[in-house]
Amino acid sequence: MPFNSYPYLAFLIVVVLAVLLLEARLPWGKRAFLLLVSYGFYAWWRADFILLLVGSTIVNFAIGSEITRRHPVEKPTRSLLVAGLIFNLGLIALFKYAGLFVRTADGLFGLNYPVPGLFLPLAISFFTFEQISYLVDADSGKAKRYSFFDYALFVAYFPHLIAGPIVRYNDLIPQFSLKRSRQQRDEDLSLGVTLFTIGLAKKTLIADNLAPYADVVFSAAHQGVAVSSSDAWLGTLFFAFQIYFDFSAYTDMALGTSCMLGIRLPFNFNSPYKAASIIDFWRRWHVSLSTFLRDYLYFALGGNRKGPVLRYVNLLITMLLGGLWHGANWTFVIWGGLHGFYLCVNHAWRNVLDALRLKPGGTLAWLAHPASVLLTFMATTIAWVIFRAEDFSTAARMLYGLVGKGGHSSLVSFSPLAIAALVALFAIVWFAPNSMEMTWRFQPALGPPKGMAPVREIRFLRWHMTRSGAVATGFVCVAAVLALSNLSPFIYFQF
Repeated sequence: MPFNSYPYLAFLIVVVLAVLLLEARLPWGKRAFLLLVSYGFYAWWRADFILLLVGSTIVNFAIGSEITRRHPVEKPTRSLLVAGLIFNLGLIALFKYAGLFVRTADGLFGLNYPVPGLFLPLAISFFTFEQISYLVDADSGKAKRYSFFDYALFVAYFPHLIAGPIVRYNDLIPQFSLKRSRQQRDEDLSLGVTLFTIGLAKKTLIADNLAPYADVVFSAAHQGVAVSSSDAWLGTLFFAFQIYFDFSAYTDMALGTSCMLGIRLPFNFNSPYKAASIIDFWRRWHVSLSTFLRDYLYFALGGNRKGPVLRYVNLLITMLLGGLWHGANWTFVIWGGLHGFYLCVNHAWRNVLDALRLKPGGTLAWLAHPASVLLTFMATTIAWVIFRAEDFSTAARMLYGLVGKGGHSSLVSFSPLAIAALVALFAIVWFAPNSMEMTWRFQPALGPPKGMAPVREIRFLRWHMTRSGAVATGFVCVAAVLALSNLSPFIYFQF
């Protein structure tokens, strides 16, 4: 039931109205209702995999509860943590990566093992990572004891279930029991509808209209066509903007849905194309995933505590595994490794500047920031080629086209309309405020984690609860809903 579908719109209206009624007359029923509809939301896709979601929840809760029970008396818990990690990572390895590993072994060693035809369960990467964070925190003595009911709702809560944000249990569970006043319910409903509408408009009016142009170029490259320089650049840029608005749209719609229900999800997207470095990019793009990888993988490997060489090794390992998390294809691993290399270069360059105490002055100071933003955008855009390509040969044809070594294809017209579209897209991502900046005074999400880019307070286009704002939101919502005939899934749903 994708967020950008008529069934979800009907589902959302019914759920929000029911929650408002339950809060007013039967407060304890709100959590039970949300758990039931969350399971129903997941079962809409494939009812049989609800057993996997429930089974994973039961096993992780049992292990986590035993770990927290042992901690006050200081009994060893590391074996329980290892068992939990094996269980969770084993699920992902079985359902998501078994086919990749068998195909790779067959290709490298000439084996003929049959490739498993397992169907990838929806959202397995997300709900597994969230439960791993719970087990690790429990082993560290940081996890509080919660009821199974609350824990199950934390895992299955439908606004974040399919593609995030990746939520920490201690950020979400306490909110389930909060009581709202009539004014708070009205504000949350207005804020949630606004965010959801902004996201729906980004998806249906921008991302989905860019997808055909990117798809035709990458599909041609996949079929062996030597794409021309103009086709390669247009296809690459249109995909860079497509994934930007697609993921931004999903994030807004997830946060908006949850706001209507009176619950705040983690901050997850902060204009990443405004980043002036790769370090800054990963503080803005998929913030909840970046935070998870930093806290539970990079720090666990030693972070920067064991010298600069191991710091770079840890960065590369973290980003390689972060790339693999995105999908069962070696292109994702290379994409992650490329970003790991970018981060190593970025940190090394900062160290050189700090050691030499160099800071641009005069004209260079004025040019340094926009030049850094442009360089960062180009670096991430080149990496998107590998991310989007179905295989390495496709990526190679696209990269050859980008440097003028491709063919003479004419798949996408380099017309005044295409130029105008690109100018408008650059203007939006570089100069326009994002949805969080527009609504931040009403706290639409949990604050950015420590070390991540802060939200910039704005006055221009700041959202207010006004009649004119409601009318404008209504017009945008109608336009976005009418465009639902071009239904396409969110890119991050495949992960």
